[in-house]
Amino acid sequence: MKKTVLGKKPGAFPPYLFRDLDKKRREAVNKGKDVISLAVGDPDLPTPEAIAKVAAKEVLKPSNHCYPQGRGTPLLRRAIAEWHKERHGITLDPETEVLTLIGSKEGLAHLPFALINRGDTVLIPDPCYPAYKTGVLLSEGKIKRLSLNERNGFLPDLDALPASFFKGVKLLFLNYPNNPTGAAADLKFYAKAVAAAKKYGFWIAQDAAYSEIFFGKPSPSIFQIPGAKDVAVEFYSVSKTYCMTGWRLAWMIGNAGAVAALTKLKDNLDSGQFNAIQKTAVFCLKNHGRLVSPIREIFRKRADFFIGALKKAGWDVFQPGATFFVWARPPAKTSSLDCVYRILEQASVLITPGSGFGPSGEGYVRFSLTAPEKRIKEAAARISVMKWK
Repeated sequence: MKKTVLGKKPGAFPPYLFRDLDKKRREAVNKGKDVISLAVGDPDLPTPEAIAKVAAKEVLKPSNHCYPQGRGTPLLRRAIAEWHKERHGITLDPETEVLTLIGSKEGLAHLPFALINRGDTVLIPDPCYPAYKTGVLLSEGKIKRLSLNERNGFLPDLDALPASFFKGVKLLFLNYPNNPTGAAADLKFYAKAVAAAKKYGFWIAQDAAYSEIFFGKPSPSIFQIPGAKDVAVEFYSVSKTYCMTGWRLAWMIGNAGAVAALTKLKDNLDSGQFNAIQKTAVFCLKNHGRLVSPIREIFRKRADFFIGALKKAGWDVFQPGATFFVWARPPAKTSSLDCVYRILEQASVLITPGSGFGPSGEGYVRFSLTAPEKRIKEAAARISVMKWK
Protein backbone atom coordinates (compact mmCIF):
# COMPACT_ATOMS: atom_id res chain seq x y z
CA MET A 1 0.00 0.00 0.00
CA LYS A 2 1.36 3.44 -0.94
CA LYS A 3 1.89 5.86 1.93
CA THR A 4 0.11 9.20 1.99
CA VAL A 5 0.41 12.29 4.17
CA LEU A 6 -2.89 13.18 5.85
CA GLY A 7 -4.81 11.57 3.03
CA LYS A 8 -2.93 13.41 0.30
CA LYS A 9 -1.91 11.72 -2.92
CA PRO A 10 1.67 10.40 -2.99
CA GLY A 11 4.04 13.15 -4.14
CA ALA A 12 1.76 16.02 -3.16
CA PHE A 13 3.93 16.65 -0.14
CA PRO A 14 7.51 16.60 -1.50
CA PRO A 15 10.70 16.14 0.55
CA TYR A 16 12.15 19.30 2.06
CA LEU A 17 14.50 20.90 -0.48
CA PHE A 18 17.47 21.47 1.80
CA ARG A 19 17.51 17.89 3.03
CA ASP A 20 18.11 16.68 -0.52
CA LEU A 21 20.84 19.27 -1.04
CA ASP A 22 22.64 18.14 2.08
CA LYS A 23 22.52 14.57 0.80
CA LYS A 24 24.30 15.69 -2.38
CA ARG A 25 26.90 17.51 -0.30
CA ARG A 26 27.61 14.44 1.83
CA GLU A 27 27.94 12.25 -1.25
CA ALA A 28 30.56 14.60 -2.71
CA VAL A 29 32.43 14.80 0.60
CA ASN A 30 32.49 11.01 0.82
CA LYS A 31 34.26 11.02 -2.55
CA GLY A 32 37.03 13.13 -1.02
CA LYS A 33 35.96 16.52 -2.41
CA ASP A 34 36.46 19.76 -0.47
CA VAL A 35 32.89 21.04 -0.78
CA ILE A 36 32.04 24.63 0.05
CA SER A 37 28.34 24.89 0.88
CA LEU A 38 26.58 28.12 -0.06
CA ALA A 39 23.21 26.39 -0.13
CA VAL A 40 21.48 26.92 3.22
CA GLY A 41 20.62 30.22 4.90
CA ASP A 42 22.18 29.39 8.25
CA PRO A 43 24.65 32.12 9.30
CA ASP A 44 28.18 30.90 9.99
CA LEU A 45 28.64 33.77 12.45
CA PRO A 46 28.22 32.68 16.07
CA THR A 47 25.57 34.24 18.25
CA PRO A 48 27.18 37.39 19.71
CA GLU A 49 28.96 36.60 22.97
CA ALA A 50 26.96 39.22 24.88
CA ILE A 51 23.76 37.36 24.03
CA ALA A 52 25.19 33.96 24.96
CA LYS A 53 26.34 35.28 28.34
CA VAL A 54 22.86 36.56 29.17
CA ALA A 55 21.37 33.21 28.17
CA ALA A 56 23.87 31.30 30.31
CA LYS A 57 22.78 33.24 33.38
CA GLU A 58 19.09 32.80 32.60
CA VAL A 59 19.45 29.04 32.07
CA LEU A 60 20.72 28.64 35.65
CA LYS A 61 17.70 30.38 37.20
CA PRO A 62 15.16 27.84 38.57
CA SER A 63 12.37 30.35 37.90
CA ASN A 64 12.92 29.78 34.17
CA HIS A 65 12.59 25.99 34.37
CA CYS A 66 8.78 25.79 34.52
CA TYR A 67 6.40 25.58 31.61
CA PRO A 68 6.47 28.83 29.62
CA GLN A 69 3.39 30.73 28.55
CA GLY A 70 2.43 29.60 25.07
CA ARG A 71 1.86 33.12 23.79
CA GLY A 72 5.07 34.44 25.35
CA THR A 73 5.89 36.13 28.63
CA PRO A 74 4.39 39.59 29.25
CA LEU A 75 7.96 40.90 29.53
CA LEU A 76 8.88 39.71 26.04
CA ARG A 77 5.63 40.81 24.44
CA ARG A 78 6.09 44.31 25.90
CA ALA A 79 9.68 44.39 24.64
CA ILE A 80 8.51 43.39 21.16
CA ALA A 81 5.88 46.15 21.13
CA GLU A 82 8.44 48.71 22.32
CA TRP A 83 10.95 47.61 19.68
CA HIS A 84 8.43 48.03 16.87
CA LYS A 85 7.45 51.44 18.23
CA GLU A 86 11.07 52.56 18.05
CA ARG A 87 11.96 50.75 14.82
CA HIS A 88 8.82 51.34 12.74
CA GLY A 89 6.84 53.97 14.61
CA ILE A 90 3.87 51.63 15.03
CA THR A 91 1.79 50.98 18.14
CA LEU A 92 0.96 47.42 19.21
CA ASP A 93 -1.05 46.09 22.13
CA PRO A 94 1.26 43.45 23.67
CA GLU A 95 -1.77 41.65 25.11
CA THR A 96 -3.73 41.18 21.89
CA GLU A 97 -1.48 41.99 18.92
CA VAL A 98 1.75 40.13 19.75
CA LEU A 99 2.36 36.36 19.80
CA THR A 100 5.71 34.64 20.30
CA LEU A 101 6.61 31.58 18.22
CA ILE A 102 9.07 28.70 18.30
CA GLY A 103 10.72 30.08 15.19
CA SER A 104 8.88 31.88 12.39
CA LYS A 105 8.75 28.70 10.28
CA GLU A 106 6.48 27.15 12.91
CA GLY A 107 4.11 30.10 12.86
CA LEU A 108 4.03 30.40 9.08
CA ALA A 109 3.24 26.69 8.68
CA HIS A 110 0.52 26.75 11.35
CA LEU A 111 -1.17 29.97 10.23
CA PRO A 112 -3.33 28.40 7.47
CA PHE A 113 -4.87 26.05 10.07
CA ALA A 114 -6.02 29.14 11.98
CA LEU A 115 -7.19 31.34 9.08
CA ILE A 116 -8.50 29.16 6.25
CA ASN A 117 -10.97 26.33 5.75
CA ARG A 118 -10.59 23.20 3.66
CA GLY A 119 -10.75 24.12 -0.02
CA ASP A 120 -9.89 27.80 0.45
CA THR A 121 -7.35 29.29 -1.94
CA VAL A 122 -4.01 30.66 -0.73
CA LEU A 123 -1.76 32.82 -2.90
CA ILE A 124 1.85 31.70 -2.68
CA PRO A 125 4.59 33.84 -4.26
CA ASP A 126 6.67 32.03 -6.86
CA PRO A 127 9.58 31.70 -6.24
CA CYS A 128 9.25 31.43 -2.46
CA TYR A 129 10.51 29.90 0.77
CA PRO A 130 9.14 26.31 0.64
CA ALA A 131 7.60 26.38 4.14
CA TYR A 132 4.71 28.59 3.00
CA LYS A 133 3.24 25.64 1.14
CA THR A 134 3.44 23.27 4.10
CA GLY A 135 0.55 24.55 6.16
CA VAL A 136 -1.65 25.03 3.09
CA LEU A 137 -1.16 21.44 1.98
CA LEU A 138 -1.69 20.00 5.45
CA SER A 139 -4.82 22.10 6.06
CA GLU A 140 -6.11 20.97 2.65
CA GLY A 141 -6.21 24.43 1.15
CA LYS A 142 -5.61 25.14 -2.52
CA ILE A 143 -2.36 26.74 -3.65
CA LYS A 144 -2.43 29.38 -6.37
CA ARG A 145 0.93 30.70 -7.53
CA LEU A 146 1.65 34.40 -7.76
CA SER A 147 4.56 34.81 -10.14
CA LEU A 148 7.40 37.17 -9.27
CA ASN A 149 9.67 38.37 -12.06
CA GLU A 150 12.85 40.36 -12.32
CA ARG A 151 11.46 43.16 -14.48
CA ASN A 152 9.16 44.11 -11.59
CA GLY A 153 11.88 43.79 -8.96
CA PHE A 154 10.41 40.46 -7.83
CA LEU A 155 7.33 42.21 -6.46
CA PRO A 156 3.91 40.89 -7.51
CA ASP A 157 2.23 43.26 -9.93
CA LEU A 158 -1.10 43.42 -8.10
CA ASP A 159 -2.47 46.18 -10.35
CA ALA A 160 -2.18 43.94 -13.41
CA LEU A 161 -4.28 41.12 -11.94
CA PRO A 162 -7.99 40.92 -12.82
CA ALA A 163 -10.64 40.60 -10.13
CA SER A 164 -11.25 37.00 -11.21
CA PHE A 165 -7.71 36.09 -10.11
CA PHE A 166 -8.66 36.73 -6.48
CA LYS A 167 -11.85 34.67 -6.51
CA GLY A 168 -11.87 32.34 -3.50
CA VAL A 169 -8.58 33.68 -2.15
CA LYS A 170 -8.46 33.81 1.67
CA LEU A 171 -4.75 34.34 2.35
CA LEU A 172 -1.73 35.87 0.61
CA PHE A 173 1.84 35.15 1.73
CA LEU A 174 4.41 37.89 1.20
CA ASN A 175 8.11 37.85 2.10
CA TYR A 176 10.13 41.05 2.07
CA PRO A 177 13.06 41.29 2.27
CA ASN A 178 12.71 38.29 -0.01
CA ASN A 179 14.11 34.80 0.14
CA PRO A 180 15.40 33.67 -2.36
CA THR A 181 15.82 36.81 -4.49
CA GLY A 182 17.01 39.41 -1.98
CA ALA A 183 14.37 41.85 -3.26
CA ALA A 184 13.07 44.60 -0.98
CA ALA A 185 9.58 46.13 -0.80
CA ASP A 186 8.63 49.74 -0.10
CA LEU A 187 5.59 51.35 1.50
CA LYS A 188 4.04 52.05 -1.89
CA PHE A 189 3.89 48.31 -2.57
CA TYR A 190 2.49 47.53 0.88
CA ALA A 191 -0.23 50.12 0.36
CA LYS A 192 -1.30 48.34 -2.82
CA ALA A 193 -1.27 44.96 -1.05
CA VAL A 194 -3.42 46.22 1.82
CA ALA A 195 -5.86 47.85 -0.61
CA ALA A 196 -6.19 44.60 -2.58
CA ALA A 197 -6.74 42.56 0.60
CA LYS A 198 -9.54 44.87 1.70
CA LYS A 199 -11.10 44.95 -1.75
CA TYR A 200 -11.14 41.18 -2.27
CA GLY A 201 -11.44 40.03 1.35
CA PHE A 202 -8.27 38.07 2.10
CA TRP A 203 -5.60 38.00 4.79
CA ILE A 204 -1.96 38.99 4.28
CA ALA A 205 0.87 37.14 6.04
CA GLN A 206 4.07 39.15 5.56
CA ASP A 207 7.27 37.29 6.49
CA ALA A 208 9.90 39.82 7.62
CA ALA A 209 12.50 37.37 8.93
CA TYR A 210 15.27 39.22 7.06
CA SER A 211 14.09 42.72 7.99
CA GLU A 212 17.34 43.71 9.71
CA ILE A 213 19.78 42.45 7.04
CA PHE A 214 19.31 45.43 4.73
CA PHE A 215 21.94 47.27 2.68
CA GLY A 216 20.30 50.63 2.02
CA LYS A 217 17.15 52.05 3.55
CA PRO A 218 15.79 50.16 6.59
CA SER A 219 13.10 47.65 5.66
CA PRO A 220 9.60 49.00 6.42
CA SER A 221 6.76 47.19 8.16
CA ILE A 222 3.43 46.62 6.46
CA PHE A 223 1.84 48.20 9.55
CA GLN A 224 3.23 51.58 8.59
CA ILE A 225 0.28 51.55 6.16
CA PRO A 226 -2.93 52.89 7.78
CA GLY A 227 -5.54 50.17 8.18
CA ALA A 228 -3.11 47.26 7.65
CA LYS A 229 -4.09 45.76 11.00
CA ASP A 230 -7.54 45.08 9.57
CA VAL A 231 -6.15 42.45 7.19
CA ALA A 232 -2.55 41.60 8.00
CA VAL A 233 -0.09 39.84 10.27
CA GLU A 234 3.70 40.08 10.10
CA PHE A 235 6.44 37.68 11.22
CA TYR A 236 9.81 38.54 12.76
CA SER A 237 12.63 36.34 14.04
CA VAL A 238 15.81 36.41 16.12
CA SER A 239 17.32 33.78 13.80
CA LYS A 240 18.88 35.88 11.05
CA THR A 241 18.78 39.17 12.96
CA TYR A 242 21.11 38.07 15.76
CA CYS A 243 22.58 34.86 14.23
CA MET A 244 20.41 32.74 16.53
CA THR A 245 18.96 30.19 14.10
CA GLY A 246 19.22 27.30 16.56
CA TRP A 247 17.56 29.18 19.41
CA ARG A 248 14.11 29.02 17.75
CA LEU A 249 12.31 32.17 18.76
CA ALA A 250 10.20 34.51 16.67
CA TRP A 251 6.95 36.46 16.87
CA MET A 252 3.86 37.44 14.94
CA ILE A 253 2.23 40.85 15.21
CA GLY A 254 -0.90 42.40 13.79
CA ASN A 255 -4.62 41.73 13.61
CA ALA A 256 -5.91 40.80 17.06
CA GLY A 257 -8.37 38.25 15.69
CA ALA A 258 -5.67 36.44 13.73
CA VAL A 259 -3.33 36.54 16.74
CA ALA A 260 -6.08 35.04 18.93
CA ALA A 261 -6.79 32.31 16.37
CA LEU A 262 -3.16 31.21 16.10
CA THR A 263 -2.76 31.48 19.88
CA LYS A 264 -5.67 29.09 20.38
CA LEU A 265 -4.16 26.62 17.93
CA LYS A 266 -0.75 26.80 19.58
CA ASP A 267 -2.25 26.34 23.05
CA ASN A 268 -3.32 22.91 21.84
CA LEU A 269 -0.04 22.07 20.11
CA ASP A 270 2.88 23.38 22.18
CA SER A 271 3.85 25.06 25.44
CA GLY A 272 5.91 27.93 24.09
CA GLN A 273 9.62 28.59 24.01
CA PHE A 274 11.98 28.09 27.00
CA ASN A 275 11.68 31.04 29.40
CA ALA A 276 15.46 31.58 29.46
CA ILE A 277 15.45 32.11 25.70
CA GLN A 278 12.51 34.50 25.95
CA LYS A 279 14.37 36.59 28.52
CA THR A 280 17.47 36.55 26.33
CA ALA A 281 15.38 37.87 23.45
CA VAL A 282 14.35 40.81 25.63
CA PHE A 283 18.05 41.65 26.02
CA CYS A 284 18.49 41.43 22.23
CA LEU A 285 15.64 43.82 21.52
CA LYS A 286 16.81 46.34 24.10
CA ASN A 287 20.37 46.28 22.67
CA HIS A 288 19.37 45.89 19.05
CA GLY A 289 21.52 48.53 17.37
CA ARG A 290 24.88 47.56 18.82
CA LEU A 291 24.23 43.85 18.27
CA VAL A 292 22.95 43.95 14.70
CA SER A 293 25.07 46.64 13.01
CA PRO A 294 28.27 44.52 12.89
CA ILE A 295 26.35 41.50 11.56
CA ARG A 296 24.70 43.57 8.83
CA GLU A 297 28.03 45.09 7.78
CA ILE A 298 29.67 41.68 7.42
CA PHE A 299 26.92 40.45 5.10
CA ARG A 300 26.99 43.68 3.09
CA LYS A 301 30.73 43.32 2.45
CA ARG A 302 30.31 39.67 1.49
CA ALA A 303 27.51 40.54 -0.95
CA ASP A 304 29.51 43.36 -2.57
CA PHE A 305 32.51 41.08 -3.11
CA PHE A 306 30.62 38.03 -4.33
CA ILE A 307 28.34 39.94 -6.69
CA GLY A 308 31.35 41.68 -8.20
CA ALA A 309 33.12 38.35 -8.73
CA LEU A 310 30.08 36.77 -10.41
CA LYS A 311 29.52 39.72 -12.72
CA LYS A 312 33.18 39.68 -13.75
CA ALA A 313 32.77 35.99 -14.61
CA GLY A 314 29.79 36.74 -16.87
CA TRP A 315 26.91 35.99 -14.53
CA ASP A 316 23.62 37.93 -14.65
CA VAL A 317 23.07 38.97 -11.03
CA PHE A 318 20.01 40.58 -9.44
CA GLN A 319 21.20 43.33 -7.10
CA PRO A 320 19.78 42.48 -3.66
CA GLY A 321 18.40 45.19 -1.41
CA ALA A 322 18.65 42.96 1.66
CA THR A 323 19.23 39.40 3.01
CA PHE A 324 22.44 37.42 2.63
CA PHE A 325 21.34 35.76 -0.62
CA VAL A 326 22.52 36.33 -4.17
CA TRP A 327 20.06 35.40 -6.93
CA ALA A 328 21.69 34.94 -10.33
CA ARG A 329 21.73 33.29 -13.73
CA PRO A 330 24.86 31.54 -15.09
CA PRO A 331 26.78 32.67 -18.21
CA ALA A 332 25.22 29.92 -20.34
CA LYS A 333 21.57 28.99 -20.60
CA THR A 334 20.93 25.90 -18.50
CA SER A 335 18.34 24.56 -16.11
CA SER A 336 18.65 25.47 -12.44
CA LEU A 337 19.31 21.88 -11.38
CA ASP A 338 21.86 21.24 -14.13
CA CYS A 339 23.67 24.41 -13.09
CA VAL A 340 23.79 23.26 -9.46
CA TYR A 341 25.13 19.81 -10.40
CA ARG A 342 27.66 21.32 -12.80
CA ILE A 343 29.05 23.68 -10.17
CA LEU A 344 29.16 20.89 -7.58
CA GLU A 345 31.01 18.60 -9.99
CA GLN A 346 33.48 21.13 -11.43
CA ALA A 347 33.96 23.58 -8.55
CA SER A 348 32.91 21.56 -5.48
CA VAL A 349 30.57 24.36 -4.45
CA LEU A 350 27.02 23.52 -3.40
CA ILE A 351 24.28 26.05 -4.15
CA THR A 352 20.49 25.97 -4.41
CA PRO A 353 18.50 25.59 -7.66
CA GLY A 354 16.04 28.40 -8.26
CA SER A 355 13.49 25.87 -9.44
CA GLY A 356 13.39 24.49 -5.90
CA PHE A 357 11.56 27.66 -4.89
CA GLY A 358 8.93 27.33 -7.61
CA PRO A 359 8.58 27.23 -11.42
CA SER A 360 9.32 30.96 -11.73
CA GLY A 361 12.75 30.32 -10.25
CA GLU A 362 13.79 28.14 -13.17
CA GLY A 363 17.01 29.35 -14.75
CA TYR A 364 18.23 31.02 -11.56
CA VAL A 365 20.32 29.73 -8.66
CA ARG A 366 20.67 31.04 -5.12
CA PHE A 367 23.95 31.59 -3.32
CA SER A 368 23.79 31.89 0.47
CA LEU A 369 26.70 33.94 1.82
CA THR A 370 26.74 32.09 5.12
CA ALA A 371 30.27 30.73 5.06
CA PRO A 372 33.50 32.30 6.35
CA GLU A 373 34.98 35.03 4.14
CA LYS A 374 37.93 32.86 3.14
CA ARG A 375 35.60 30.10 1.91
CA ILE A 376 33.38 32.58 0.05
CA LYS A 377 36.42 33.95 -1.77
CA GLU A 378 37.56 30.43 -2.61
CA ALA A 379 34.09 29.56 -3.92
CA ALA A 380 34.07 32.69 -6.09
CA ALA A 381 37.52 31.82 -7.46
CA ARG A 382 36.48 28.26 -8.32
CA ILE A 383 33.27 29.37 -10.04
CA SER A 384 35.01 32.18 -11.94
CA VAL A 385 37.30 29.79 -13.84
CA MET A 386 34.54 27.39 -14.89
CA LYS A 387 33.99 26.83 -18.60
CA TRP A 388 30.35 27.09 -19.67
CA LYS A 389 30.64 26.35 -23.40
